[in-house]
Amino acid sequence: MSAAIRDDLSLLESAVAIAFDFLQRTGEIDEEIEACHFLANKVGFMMAQGERNRLMLANRAITAFQRCREARRAELELAS
Repeated sequence: MSAAIRDDLSLLESAVAIAFDFLQRTGEIDEEIEACHFLANKVGFMMAQGERNRLMLANRAITAFQRCREARRAELELAS
């Protein structure tokens, strides 16, 4: 495995871990596997766009997760 791929995997893992830890500590995670997939997809997408700051990646993934969760909650309220 090349050094660049290793670095990217390390960055992805670090940013997702930061975001997951924060969301878990604040009680915002209901389904851990689903949350991990969501965060990894968001961080991976941002990395593909060139972002390399792990705190920026983590913070933006947290915000995206919270917005998605809130939208899902609002949708469920409308349906009931």
